[in-house]
Amino acid sequence: MVFSRVPFHPFDFPVASRLAAAAFCCVHFASAENVKPASPALEQSFRDDVEPIFENYCFDCHADGIKKGELTFDRYDSIESMIADRDVWKRIRNHIDFRLMPPPDEDAPDDEERKKMIAWIDAAVFPVDPNHPDPGHVTLRRLNRVEYKNTIRDLLGVDVNVDELLPSDDSGYGFDNIGDVLTLSPVHLERYLDTAQIALEKAIDLGPRKFPQESVAGKRLNGPGQRSDRGHYLISNGAVEHEFRLGEPGRYRIRVTASADAAKKEPAKMDLRIDDKTQITWEVSEGLENPKTFETEVTFNPKGGSAKIAAVFTNDFYDPENPDPTQRDRNLMIHRISVEGPLDGPYAPRPATHRRIYVERQPNQSDDAYMRDVLNRFARRAFRRPVENEEIERYLVFNQIAKTEGATVEVAIRHALEAMLASPAFLFREEPGVGETQRGRKLISEHALATRLSYFLWSTMPDDELFQLADAGELRKNLDREIRRMIADEKASAFTENFAGQWLQLRNLSSAFPNYRLFRSFYDNKLAGLMKKETEMLFENVLKENLPVSTLLTADYTFINETLANHYGIPGVTGKEFQKVSLANTPRRGLFGQGSFLTLTSYPTRTSPVLRGQYVLENILDTPAPPPPPNVPQLTAPEGQQNHGLSLRQQMEKHRDDPGCASCHALMDPIGFGMENFDAIGRWRDQENGIPIDPAGKLVTGQSFATAQDLMKILSEDNKKQFHHAIATKLLTYALGRGVDWYDRPAIDGIVLKAQTEEGRFIDLIKAVIDSVPFQYRRG
Repeated sequence: MVFSRVPFHPFDFPVASRLAAAAFCCVHFASAENVKPASPALEQSFRDDVEPIFENYCFDCHADGIKKGELTFDRYDSIESMIADRDVWKRIRNHIDFRLMPPPDEDAPDDEERKKMIAWIDAAVFPVDPNHPDPGHVTLRRLNRVEYKNTIRDLLGVDVNVDELLPSDDSGYGFDNIGDVLTLSPVHLERYLDTAQIALEKAIDLGPRKFPQESVAGKRLNGPGQRSDRGHYLISNGAVEHEFRLGEPGRYRIRVTASADAAKKEPAKMDLRIDDKTQITWEVSEGLENPKTFETEVTFNPKGGSAKIAAVFTNDFYDPENPDPTQRDRNLMIHRISVEGPLDGPYAPRPATHRRIYVERQPNQSDDAYMRDVLNRFARRAFRRPVENEEIERYLVFNQIAKTEGATVEVAIRHALEAMLASPAFLFREEPGVGETQRGRKLISEHALATRLSYFLWSTMPDDELFQLADAGELRKNLDREIRRMIADEKASAFTENFAGQWLQLRNLSSAFPNYRLFRSFYDNKLAGLMKKETEMLFENVLKENLPVSTLLTADYTFINETLANHYGIPGVTGKEFQKVSLANTPRRGLFGQGSFLTLTSYPTRTSPVLRGQYVLENILDTPAPPPPPNVPQLTAPEGQQNHGLSLRQQMEKHRDDPGCASCHALMDPIGFGMENFDAIGRWRDQENGIPIDPAGKLVTGQSFATAQDLMKILSEDNKKQFHHAIATKLLTYALGRGVDWYDRPAIDGIVLKAQTEEGRFIDLIKAVIDSVPFQYRRG
């Protein structure tokens, strides 16, 4: 069983540093920021129990003037000096815990000695107070591109393709919502202003009032011919029509946008018919690339509030023998038909997106008062909190400017909204505390809690219900109910796309390019998108059904369609639609049997035991391996003459002869070799280069396995607590927008304990994250 530990970045110096392992292990995170004198008991414990272990296994390479890997214990003459160098001691702890040090060819501490070293490091260097945890520091976070797009959608009711407008976001700790990397450059500000203008242009209609209008694209019109996104193409005489819902009797303006292929120097002729009566005939000479809009006004009394309006092609021509190719055929394309009116009736209301912003004006209300009312309503949602009067007053200057230019208050409001959408209060997530600071921390406000909650589960702003509960101070009292409501909402798909998409690296499938010559079916069947959808559907199933999170690793079912089933060799699945399918009598279980994981952890021409082992360690067991030592050569390709006739495992064993590689590869390779029966795009195989595949192995913890199924069982069942620890760490990182640190240990331990108490069910795990001190509090 791999020991439970805290996720720190691995040691930078070469793996060969023995002590790096001896001093990198288990940690208890502490909340104290100030270095306090160590207790005599800890000092005595070090001298009596811990120092002899270090001397026995570490000092030969890292003391008495020797500092392999640039690490020496000579500079640590007190506990205070260790605390002052916590970053190094984090790495030391990890190396001990991950069994990276001492190297495999050296004497190493046994399990009890490692536990003793780790426990002492935790108590002395990383002390925590479990009863009063430190919520940690969170950098003021800018909305990333996904969050910005979703927020604009929910705030204004319009979709804007921000990927083409805003710079891409950097990532940290595996996610793109980390405050420390979400910088704000002058380019960002310029693009935010541009994007705000585009979004408001879509949402607001300040142009002349329009009469009611119904418009139907050509591809939606009924009739013969060929439909496409461009329109309805008539290659012979015929009509395309639509039943339009009209209002009162009166004058109506009818527009038809059309184009044609001309022949015999005569343009195509198009009749406009209403309820089968011809109203006018137009000649269409404009080519297919330059459609023209024809319009006319008619007066009629719609029967039953509707009328059948048709565009009719009346002079088809076809002469395939004509020597001039441009004169062989005449065809007509209808791009759109629209009806506006009645022109002598009332105007149509402004769009709903406009009316949501420009609320009804009260009688005798002044321009400033109306503008103040509109902006206050908008700002409460845009800034995701109540606003102060002074905040709104500063925007009234736009009305003064509008008056000097002869513009209306509506125009002034539009400019004020642009400024709001580029303001820090909108672009950044403010998380103020409330009440007095106690033991260095403050409870975040109800509105800040609603914001944290909505961006965690939805990647967007709070909805009306969250706002109402926060306004009433009732959100915390109804937190469990709201969490379940939010997870059941369709907007929770963002949690799958953004959390699972980054934790499980599903986003990277779009940039996976297996060798076309070796894996042509990957491209012919467009498997990347199908594999991604399979994993997303399993993730959503476990989440929505509140199943144990370990189901992600153990599920004896999956979601596939006929194409993916054929790829996996699973019979009895038909159709393009994804469906739940049993994996009984197959070697596949959970994530480890899915094409997404197996393809992401392969090279273009072959599998990679190293990548697969590293993926499992980092994402499933939260045990990141250090980077490779410098100047380590890449493994020679299988088809190289030197490796001819060798399996990948045999080549890797030659590669591991380098002692500088042995420690880390002993951690990663057995996991990857255990999955070698799956090829580089997830197909099952029994041989490689004509040699039977041997998946058997032994983990550094001593657990042995003979098959891929044995390995999956060890990883999913025997290491269940470690998987809970890993997903708790990932969830907390994503929820807080920062990497976890040593002082977060009580929070993570509490989340893991909750997971075990509730059988590790997904929603209960998420609730434990939301209930944790780092989520509910901030530093005072």
